Amino acid sequence: MSEALTSLQERYESLKEQGSLDEAAQALFAVLFAEAERLQASNLTLRRTILKSSSKESRMSTKLREALYE
Repeated sequence: MSEALTSLQERYESLKEQGSLDEAAQALFAVLFAEAERLQASNLTLRRTILKSSSKESRMSTKLREALYE
């Protein structure tokens, strides 16, 4: 979990302990945090996929370059 999301979750827990949030707000925050975590995991997966595809492209161009030099 990112630092920003962790910080927000800590603030949420603090407000929850103080009793500043009603049940509807608590449910909404729980859904929002779950969605944020899901999106963060999806973002990480996409970043890995992009890195893998870009490394394959560079490897292909290296192979082509070597073939042209021969």
